[in-house]
This record gives sequence, structure tokens and C-alpha cells, in this order.
Amino acid sequence: MNSELNKKALLHGAIIGSVGIAISIIAYLISDDAYFSWRSITLMIVSFSLLIHLGRKERKTNHEGFLSFAEAFWYCSITMFITIYCNEIFYIFVFNVLNPALQDVFIAQSIESTEQMLMIFEKDMSKIDESISEIERQVRNSFKPFSLIANSWQILTQAMIVGLIGALFIKKSKPLFEED
Repeated sequence: MNSELNKKALLHGAIIGSVGIAISIIAYLISDDAYFSWRSITLMIVSFSLLIHLGRKERKTNHEGFLSFAEAFWYCSITMFITIYCNEIFYIFVFNVLNPALQDVFIAQSIESTEQMLMIFEKDMSKIDESISEIERQVRNSFKPFSLIANSWQILTQAMIVGLIGALFIKKSKPLFEED
């Protein structure tokens, strides 16, 4: 793979990650509710839009206007991995340093929404209670710095899925036949 493209992917991932952190800070300063409600969807839309914009710009300026699907996929996956990782680091910072009391609010909201969803599909309350306690344990563990390492495979999987979709928008193959 192209090492210059990889370097640009790392840079663009840091840029998009920084934008995501700025969105998170704005949401946090507005209210706890804003941090938990619209921040996630806003981050997804803005991050994906920037990924496509920066990827197309990179393709046009440094690759003669052409990137294969594999190169575009690699670029998108690296960029999104760095983006998600930056946002996860900030997430851990918010919940452990900036405002540890948010952990309880987040856990309560997570349990409430999960319980509502489980009640639709599962009628046995003992199974629901068991699932809720497991989810609470997992959410509490997600606030620990070690969770970055433990969940890296999930971050990589998410980045690769977004990379597949993003590569469809960024790739542009060279024409098979030259026009005279």
C-alpha cells in the first residue's frame, strides 16, 4: 500500500477525531442531555461527511484522481480507526476526570433504554434482570482506560465497516480504455 496515503489517513483521522472532540465539548457544555442525545448522531454524520470530503480531496490532489477500492478502503479504515480512538479517549477523559458523576447518569440511561428494548422481546423478568446486570457491568468497565485496549477489536471492526462504505464513495478506477 501507498505509505503517503497511510500518512494522510493518520492525519485525517486525527483531524476528524479533533472535530469530534470539539462537538463533544460543545454538547457537554450545553447540557448532560445534549451529550447523551444528539452528540452521537451528529458525530457520525460529521465524521462520515469529513471522511468522504477529505478522501476525495486526497484522491484528486495526490493520486491523479484515481484510487482503487482497496486503497480507498485502507485509507477509510485507518482514518476511522484513529477518529474513533480519539473520541474514545475523550469519552474516558470525560467520565473519569472531567465529570465522574456522569457515569451514573449514563448507566441509568443505558439500563432504562435496554430494559425497554428487552421487555419488547423477552417476557421472562429473570432473564431481563440477568441481562441488565450484565450490561451494567459492561458499561461500568467501558469507563476504564484499559477498555481502550480490550475493545480495540470492536473499534477496528467498526472502522472497517465504515471503511467499506466510505471506499464506495471515494474509489475511482482508471478508465480501461484511453480516449483518443
